Amino acid sequence: MSGVPTSGQLPSTASSRLPSLTSLRFILACPVIWYHMSFSSGLFDGSLHDGLGTVYPFAAGAVSGFFVLSGFVLAWVHRPDDRPRAFLRRRLWKIFPNHLLGWTATLVFFTVTVAQVPVVAPPGHDATSALTSLFLVQDWVPDSDVFGGFNTPAWSISCELFFYALFPALIVLVRKIPAERLRRAWLGLTAAILLMPLVSTLVPGPKLYDWFPINEHSMWFSYNFPPVRLLEFVLGIVTARMLQTGVWPRVSNWVVAGGFVVFVLALPALPPQYAFATGMAPMLAALIAKIAVADQEGRSRLLPRPALITLGDASYALYITHFPLMMAVRHALGREPDLSTGARFGVVFAMIAVSVALSVVIHRYFELPLMRRFSKSRTSQRVTARPESATAPKTEPEPESAQDRAPSAT
Repeated sequence: MSGVPTSGQLPSTASSRLPSLTSLRFILACPVIWYHMSFSSGLFDGSLHDGLGTVYPFAAGAVSGFFVLSGFVLAWVHRPDDRPRAFLRRRLWKIFPNHLLGWTATLVFFTVTVAQVPVVAPPGHDATSALTSLFLVQDWVPDSDVFGGFNTPAWSISCELFFYALFPALIVLVRKIPAERLRRAWLGLTAAILLMPLVSTLVPGPKLYDWFPINEHSMWFSYNFPPVRLLEFVLGIVTARMLQTGVWPRVSNWVVAGGFVVFVLALPALPPQYAFATGMAPMLAALIAKIAVADQEGRSRLLPRPALITLGDASYALYITHFPLMMAVRHALGREPDLSTGARFGVVFAMIAVSVALSVVIHRYFELPLMRRFSKSRTSQRVTARPESATAPKTEPEPESAQDRAPSAT
């Protein structure tokens, strides 16, 4: 990373909107949804199936982007007077309603198909995987039937819950780092992130799948273990602080793009754990910083469009509810549907379209109303409802401001 520091300090206030980062959430969700709907659905086989699987590093990289973006956004909107209890209340009301909706849909699917073998199902769907998923603690169990079971995408929300629990302490610690030392902290986190997949090669464990080159415990440590993924979240926090304190360097588009290209080209020569793409986190942090600067300087053109912002707002609902829909459609089609390749792609695109439309409805008529009603205490709601004056200041940031929609791999 090289260049000259940004001129001055980028403000971080409730009015410092970053709409392009909301749109980025939807863009990051796209490779994840495509991977699940095309590769994991079992609609394709042979070389076509293998070819569709090559998108995996980008889908995994998108999840890494969600973790970095989550830390960045939360740090960007943080106010020193924001109480940890109020923060956690907002975060829990952000993630749990949609999570419970996706969990319930998955439970209904397995209940209906209990007498059959579902065509597409997570590796685990017994009581243990259901309960650990319900309470978002599945990532703490090094068993693929648990951390990858039930509504599979919820594993990343298990990590996010851990991040949120630590954020009130993390932001205080990061704010204590002198501005001139933030770059060292950023580079140290980058080094640790790039090292973790290598460390995971030393973790012994049972074979996960006959065709899979990584054992079960190594996979869990490198991809699902919350303390390892915390590094990406903290990288996002430090990136935000560097922008706020004016020490983030100007990085050219070519440097960011070149970093992605070099990493992808190097993957075949690296241990297979690197295919889970946590190594994309530094480039994603730089990309997020560039987008934030463009928003603050009024240079953003494509991303801050109303349609993309709407889809970005609904991206969490899309992420957490698309998998039950995919399982239901695939089960209805049967194990070996008599469909042409074109028709199978048609099914994939139809599932994606329905999932996106459903996510917008869920966000607008389920997620938002619950957040507005319950994410703030009654006392805070009464204070917010009063006309603003010197004697009645707001005590908490609004729970659903453009910046407080912290992404969940979201």
